[in-house]
Amino acid sequence: MGIRQRQSGKENNSSSSSAEVGPQAVLAPSQIRQLTGDLEEPAKSIALLLVLTGLRVGELLALRWQNIDLANRTLRVSATVYDGHFDTPKTQRSNRTVPLCSRAALVLAGRRSECNNAGDLVFSTRQGQPLSRHNLLRRQLRPVCNKLGFYGITWHSLRHSHATLLDAVGAPLGTVQALLGHSTSEITREVYLHAIPDDQRRAVAGVESLVFESNRTQTDSTLAVAENGVVVSN
Repeated sequence: MGIRQRQSGKENNSSSSSAEVGPQAVLAPSQIRQLTGDLEEPAKSIALLLVLTGLRVGELLALRWQNIDLANRTLRVSATVYDGHFDTPKTQRSNRTVPLCSRAALVLAGRRSECNNAGDLVFSTRQGQPLSRHNLLRRQLRPVCNKLGFYGITWHSLRHSHATLLDAVGAPLGTVQALLGHSTSEITREVYLHAIPDDQRRAVAGVESLVFESNRTQTDSTLAVAENGVVVSN
Protein backbone atom coordinates (compact mmCIF):
# COMPACT_ATOMS: atom_id res chain seq x y z
CA MET A 1 0.00 0.00 0.00
CA GLY A 2 1.22 3.53 -0.75
CA ILE A 3 2.33 5.58 -3.71
CA ARG A 4 5.04 4.60 -6.12
CA GLN A 5 8.08 6.84 -5.90
CA ARG A 6 9.50 8.10 -9.19
CA GLN A 7 12.88 6.63 -10.06
CA SER A 8 15.80 8.78 -11.15
CA GLY A 9 17.27 8.47 -14.64
CA LYS A 10 16.85 9.50 -18.26
CA GLU A 11 13.47 7.84 -18.53
CA ASN A 12 12.02 10.54 -16.22
CA ASN A 13 12.79 13.54 -18.42
CA SER A 14 9.20 13.55 -19.63
CA SER A 15 7.14 16.45 -18.24
CA SER A 16 4.27 14.06 -17.50
CA SER A 17 6.21 11.81 -15.11
CA SER A 18 5.39 13.81 -11.97
CA ALA A 19 1.65 13.19 -12.44
CA GLU A 20 1.87 9.42 -12.61
CA VAL A 21 0.15 8.68 -9.31
CA GLY A 22 -3.05 10.57 -10.11
CA PRO A 23 -5.60 12.27 -7.84
CA GLN A 24 -6.36 9.15 -5.78
CA ALA A 25 -2.77 8.68 -4.53
CA VAL A 26 -2.55 7.47 -0.95
CA LEU A 27 0.30 7.17 1.52
CA ALA A 28 1.44 4.09 3.40
CA PRO A 29 2.06 4.42 7.16
CA SER A 30 5.84 4.73 6.74
CA GLN A 31 5.34 7.45 4.12
CA ILE A 32 2.97 9.34 6.43
CA ARG A 33 5.63 9.31 9.14
CA GLN A 34 8.21 10.61 6.66
CA LEU A 35 5.93 13.36 5.42
CA THR A 36 4.76 14.63 8.80
CA GLY A 37 8.31 14.45 10.11
CA ASP A 38 9.50 16.86 7.43
CA LEU A 39 6.54 19.26 7.32
CA GLU A 40 6.57 22.54 9.23
CA GLU A 41 3.61 24.08 11.01
CA PRO A 42 0.80 24.58 10.32
CA ALA A 43 0.91 22.01 7.49
CA LYS A 44 2.31 19.38 9.87
CA SER A 45 -0.68 19.52 12.22
CA ILE A 46 -3.14 19.78 9.31
CA ALA A 47 -1.68 16.70 7.62
CA LEU A 48 -1.69 14.71 10.85
CA LEU A 49 -5.30 15.56 11.58
CA LEU A 50 -6.47 14.78 8.05
CA VAL A 51 -4.83 11.35 8.20
CA LEU A 52 -6.10 10.60 11.71
CA THR A 53 -9.66 11.93 11.37
CA GLY A 54 -10.51 11.66 7.67
CA LEU A 55 -11.97 15.18 7.60
CA ARG A 56 -12.17 17.09 4.35
CA VAL A 57 -9.60 19.88 4.33
CA GLY A 58 -12.37 22.49 4.15
CA GLU A 59 -14.00 20.97 7.23
CA LEU A 60 -10.72 21.07 9.14
CA LEU A 61 -9.92 24.66 8.18
CA ALA A 62 -13.45 25.71 9.25
CA LEU A 63 -13.14 24.00 12.63
CA ARG A 64 -13.55 26.21 15.70
CA TRP A 65 -12.60 25.46 19.28
CA GLN A 66 -16.25 25.39 20.31
CA ASN A 67 -16.59 22.29 18.12
CA ILE A 68 -13.87 20.39 19.97
CA ASP A 69 -14.31 18.43 23.19
CA LEU A 70 -10.86 17.32 24.34
CA ALA A 71 -12.20 15.77 27.54
CA ASN A 72 -14.33 13.30 25.57
CA ARG A 73 -11.98 13.31 22.58
CA THR A 74 -14.49 14.26 19.90
CA LEU A 75 -14.93 17.00 17.35
CA ARG A 76 -18.11 18.16 15.67
CA VAL A 77 -18.16 19.02 11.97
CA SER A 78 -20.68 21.79 11.29
CA ALA A 79 -19.10 23.94 8.57
CA THR A 80 -16.68 24.00 5.68
CA VAL A 81 -14.65 26.77 4.07
CA TYR A 82 -13.38 27.36 0.54
CA ASP A 83 -11.42 30.41 -0.58
CA GLY A 84 -12.40 32.24 2.61
CA HIS A 85 -16.14 31.57 2.23
CA PHE A 86 -17.88 29.50 4.91
CA ASP A 87 -20.73 27.16 4.06
CA THR A 88 -22.61 24.19 5.45
CA PRO A 89 -20.95 20.80 5.03
CA LYS A 90 -21.10 18.96 1.71
CA THR A 91 -24.03 16.69 2.65
CA GLN A 92 -26.40 16.25 5.57
CA ARG A 93 -24.36 13.26 6.68
CA SER A 94 -21.29 15.48 6.72
CA ASN A 95 -22.68 17.15 9.85
CA ARG A 96 -21.18 14.62 12.21
CA THR A 97 -19.26 13.96 15.40
CA VAL A 98 -15.87 12.35 14.90
CA PRO A 99 -13.89 10.55 17.62
CA LEU A 100 -10.30 11.61 18.21
CA CYS A 101 -7.51 9.14 18.79
CA SER A 102 -5.02 10.15 21.48
CA ARG A 103 -2.46 11.58 19.06
CA ALA A 104 -5.04 13.68 17.22
CA ALA A 105 -6.28 15.04 20.55
CA LEU A 106 -2.69 15.79 21.54
CA VAL A 107 -2.11 17.77 18.33
CA LEU A 108 -5.20 19.85 19.07
CA ALA A 109 -4.30 20.30 22.73
CA GLY A 110 -0.93 21.66 21.66
CA ARG A 111 -2.62 24.35 19.56
CA ARG A 112 -5.26 25.20 22.17
CA SER A 113 -2.80 27.23 24.23
CA GLU A 114 -2.57 29.73 21.35
CA CYS A 115 -6.30 30.50 21.53
CA ASN A 116 -8.41 32.39 24.07
CA ASN A 117 -11.90 32.28 22.54
CA ALA A 118 -14.10 29.28 21.86
CA GLY A 119 -15.30 30.88 18.64
CA ASP A 120 -11.79 31.17 17.19
CA LEU A 121 -10.69 29.00 14.29
CA VAL A 122 -8.29 26.18 15.13
CA PHE A 123 -6.20 27.17 12.09
CA SER A 124 -6.17 30.84 11.12
CA THR A 125 -4.06 33.76 9.99
CA ARG A 126 -2.86 36.35 12.50
CA GLN A 127 -5.97 38.33 11.60
CA GLY A 128 -8.21 35.39 12.52
CA GLN A 129 -9.11 34.53 8.93
CA PRO A 130 -9.17 30.95 7.60
CA LEU A 131 -5.98 29.63 6.05
CA SER A 132 -5.81 29.09 2.30
CA ARG A 133 -5.65 25.42 1.36
CA HIS A 134 -4.08 26.41 -1.97
CA ASN A 135 -1.26 28.43 -0.39
CA LEU A 136 -0.55 25.67 2.12
CA LEU A 137 -0.43 23.10 -0.67
CA ARG A 138 1.87 25.21 -2.84
CA ARG A 139 4.19 26.50 -0.11
CA GLN A 140 4.40 23.57 2.32
CA LEU A 141 2.81 20.25 1.35
CA ARG A 142 3.84 19.96 -2.31
CA PRO A 143 7.52 20.97 -1.88
CA VAL A 144 8.04 18.41 0.90
CA CYS A 145 6.19 15.70 -1.04
CA ASN A 146 8.29 16.38 -4.12
CA LYS A 147 11.48 16.25 -2.07
CA LEU A 148 10.44 12.84 -0.71
CA GLY A 149 9.32 11.58 -4.11
CA PHE A 150 5.64 11.45 -3.12
CA TYR A 151 4.26 12.87 -6.35
CA GLY A 152 0.59 13.66 -6.84
CA ILE A 153 -0.25 14.04 -3.14
CA THR A 154 -2.90 16.64 -2.25
CA TRP A 155 -4.87 17.40 0.91
CA HIS A 156 -7.59 15.04 -0.32
CA SER A 157 -4.98 12.30 -0.63
CA LEU A 158 -4.57 12.40 3.15
CA ARG A 159 -8.32 11.96 3.71
CA HIS A 160 -8.26 9.14 1.17
CA SER A 161 -5.30 7.60 3.03
CA HIS A 162 -7.40 7.61 6.20
CA ALA A 163 -10.16 5.69 4.43
CA THR A 164 -7.64 3.18 3.06
CA LEU A 165 -6.14 2.66 6.52
CA LEU A 166 -9.60 2.18 8.02
CA ASP A 167 -10.12 -0.63 5.55
CA ALA A 168 -6.68 -2.04 6.42
CA VAL A 169 -7.62 -2.33 10.11
CA GLY A 170 -10.87 -4.07 9.22
CA ALA A 171 -13.35 -1.28 9.94
CA PRO A 172 -16.85 -2.19 8.68
CA LEU A 173 -18.14 -0.27 5.68
CA GLY A 174 -20.82 1.41 7.78
CA THR A 175 -18.20 2.65 10.22
CA VAL A 176 -16.09 4.09 7.42
CA GLN A 177 -19.12 5.87 5.94
CA ALA A 178 -20.03 7.35 9.32
CA LEU A 179 -16.50 8.58 10.02
CA LEU A 180 -16.06 10.14 6.60
CA GLY A 181 -19.51 11.70 6.49
CA HIS A 182 -20.56 10.04 3.26
CA SER A 183 -24.24 9.82 2.30
CA THR A 184 -25.72 6.39 3.05
CA SER A 185 -29.09 4.67 3.17
CA GLU A 186 -28.24 2.95 6.44
CA ILE A 187 -30.88 4.55 8.65
CA THR A 188 -29.49 2.82 11.74
CA ARG A 189 -26.52 5.18 11.64
CA GLU A 190 -28.83 7.98 12.73
CA VAL A 191 -28.75 6.66 16.31
CA TYR A 192 -25.14 7.85 16.56
CA LEU A 193 -25.87 11.55 16.21
CA HIS A 194 -24.98 12.24 19.85
CA ALA A 195 -22.85 9.24 20.79
CA ILE A 196 -19.66 7.75 19.39
CA PRO A 197 -20.03 3.95 19.05
CA ASP A 198 -17.18 1.71 20.16
CA ASP A 199 -16.51 0.45 16.63
CA GLN A 200 -15.70 3.98 15.44
CA ARG A 201 -13.34 4.57 18.35
CA ARG A 202 -11.59 1.25 17.67
CA ALA A 203 -11.32 2.16 14.00
CA VAL A 204 -9.56 5.52 14.51
CA ALA A 205 -7.32 3.99 17.19
CA GLY A 206 -6.38 1.29 14.70
CA VAL A 207 -5.35 3.91 12.14
CA GLU A 208 -3.21 5.69 14.76
CA SER A 209 -1.52 2.41 15.65
CA LEU A 210 -0.79 1.59 12.01
CA VAL A 211 0.74 4.98 11.30
CA PHE A 212 2.72 5.67 14.44
CA GLU A 213 3.03 2.43 16.43
CA SER A 214 3.05 4.89 19.28
CA ASN A 215 3.76 4.45 22.96
CA ARG A 216 0.14 4.80 24.06
CA THR A 217 0.97 5.19 27.77
CA GLN A 218 3.32 8.12 27.17
CA THR A 219 0.93 9.83 24.74
CA ASP A 220 -2.07 9.44 27.05
CA SER A 221 -0.07 10.79 29.98
CA THR A 222 0.97 13.89 28.02
CA LEU A 223 -2.59 14.47 26.83
CA ALA A 224 -3.96 14.17 30.36
CA VAL A 225 -1.66 16.98 31.49
CA ALA A 226 -2.84 19.15 28.59
CA GLU A 227 -6.51 18.44 29.28
CA ASN A 228 -6.21 19.48 32.92
CA GLY A 229 -5.47 23.02 31.84
CA VAL A 230 -7.98 23.27 29.02
CA VAL A 231 -11.70 23.95 29.07
CA VAL A 232 -13.45 23.84 25.72
CA SER A 233 -17.14 24.47 25.20
CA ASN A 234 -18.98 22.14 22.87
